[in-house]
Amino acid sequence: MVCNLKIPKQYGTYTDVCLMLGLARLTYAVQFALHEAKKLKLTDLGASYRIQLEQELDPEEVAATLQYENLLQPVKGDKTEAIAGLDWSELKFFDTKRNTEIRSRYLEFQRQLKREKLELADDDEIEVPDARTQNGVILTSMRHDRNHNGLWKAGWDIQQHFGALAASALKAFAESDERSQGNEISQAAAYFKTYTGENLPTPVSAVKIFFPTFVQGVNRPKADTNKVDGSGQKEEWLLLWLIAIGLFEFGIAERIKISDNAFDWRMVLLEPRELSLSSYRDILDEVRIYSPPSGAHGVARFDAEMSLGLSKALLKYHPAKGVSEPVRRRSRSSSIKEMVSGFSGTHFGSKGQVYGVKEVFSLGLPDWIRPETAEEVRNYQKLLDEHLTVVRSLSSSEGNGELLNAYRDFITGGDLNQFFRFHISYADYIVRQLADPKAKYAPKQFSQEGLDIMTRSFDKTDQNWSIKEITQNKGFLRIARAINSATVYAGKIKTKEGVVELDWQRTYGLAQRLSNQMGSKQDFIAELSAFLTSYDNENVRISEQLLKENKSLRRVWVTNEDLEEFLALLDDQRFKWSLVANLLLAYGYAKWRKPLEGEPDGAPSGDDDANESE
Repeated sequence: MVCNLKIPKQYGTYTDVCLMLGLARLTYAVQFALHEAKKLKLTDLGASYRIQLEQELDPEEVAATLQYENLLQPVKGDKTEAIAGLDWSELKFFDTKRNTEIRSRYLEFQRQLKREKLELADDDEIEVPDARTQNGVILTSMRHDRNHNGLWKAGWDIQQHFGALAASALKAFAESDERSQGNEISQAAAYFKTYTGENLPTPVSAVKIFFPTFVQGVNRPKADTNKVDGSGQKEEWLLLWLIAIGLFEFGIAERIKISDNAFDWRMVLLEPRELSLSSYRDILDEVRIYSPPSGAHGVARFDAEMSLGLSKALLKYHPAKGVSEPVRRRSRSSSIKEMVSGFSGTHFGSKGQVYGVKEVFSLGLPDWIRPETAEEVRNYQKLLDEHLTVVRSLSSSEGNGELLNAYRDFITGGDLNQFFRFHISYADYIVRQLADPKAKYAPKQFSQEGLDIMTRSFDKTDQNWSIKEITQNKGFLRIARAINSATVYAGKIKTKEGVVELDWQRTYGLAQRLSNQMGSKQDFIAELSAFLTSYDNENVRISEQLLKENKSLRRVWVTNEDLEEFLALLDDQRFKWSLVANLLLAYGYAKWRKPLEGEPDGAPSGDDDANESE
């Protein structure tokens, strides 16, 4: 009897994930056909994957009773060659042209709904696209549809032995099978011959979409045959068949704009850590169908959107969603990375008529997303929406490539310092955009509330302090508010009442000047003091002028007590002074929803929509 399957990681690329998922898909089909059981659990064991079955399977019963199921649908594009001996009219194939049209209409409809804030009427219908659409398109674009279809055809030809094929794979990958031990595919072939007296289909070309580290196409004929230096890399049919199932059913492919007339492809697979196959597919389809990362604005934005979108989808399955009250615990709550650790992929660069392997990569998810209650799940989802809004306002084609690269480094890792490195440059970008009369759109800002949620997530159980001690400190907040008033809420702004010119001008380059002095605490204090002195002098000058007009100044005053409280934070030995300094800049350029206690009447709030340029 087979209870668990064990799949060794042998390739170090998404090929390992594809193989495991292909076998999981086959196992699901067997389990459901024989016992109507639907549950499969996927677990990353480090050097291998485990598939845990809901229902024990008897390979002999599988071999004798299982009927054929088409697990690998043939793909057809405009230039796809006919499959030998078959007519397309006789086949249920995946039509990439039709599915692309459906996907394009759906995504455009989504954009219009968001842009015009429309709501669907009861009789409005829009066809939902197939989640696998781009996986079919990448196969045709890279001319690997022939290889994909060849794998399907070989399986079709032995459909009378489908039960024996499934039983052989289950026995060979069974965790209890000691004979396999890294030779699972050859052992499966031996089992198959025992069952049927026949051999499995012959080895086939291991094209780069399935094995990105094996070969790289250099021209069209060689790309089609994958013959490099006179010889082609081949692998066993069963291995490639399982990999092809995993890639087509569970991959995330997207065409990536590199320049005005150049497009590459990026193929990504989620790396499961511990979750069910059904949850894995649901999370995947949430991203692929309803919120696919855009490839129109460069690689870094695609990766950042991918990480954010997956994180949002994973929150829907986090155990905290069913918790109403926080529970006292010694350890931190579980991270979303305990379900999916990240994603691995391959970037295929365009070489004219063919694509070559440009990069094999692996990226993570934010480890700091650790909700404890359903309310925190909702707060994290709002936070991720806020980050998505910021990321989607940037494009590599508009010169934001470095910003996007810096943000990707943060969101695919777990280091708060990476966020600070990004935010220093982004703060100056915000000010430039606000001051630019030709700017098409207002820069998107991180909110104070969002920063509160994110920064507190970096608290550790073994530390004797909390980031809240910094971000809720009165002196810290008032100095951050002063920075905000001098840089963001300054000059000409747009409000609900129209364009307003404030009584003070905008300060430029402050974020860079302060960050440049972070090598020394004393230098940072000196630079900050210079700003506060200038700020205070400007407040005095403007107040005197406004007094003559019987008006009052509408921005915060920083007192000596405020400065002393902030300097005490810098000197606190429990946390690094650079953390305090970086947090000050992050909050200084944030969007504030409401004035601080004791601020003058008319001080800015986020509800003013004061983040728009004239």
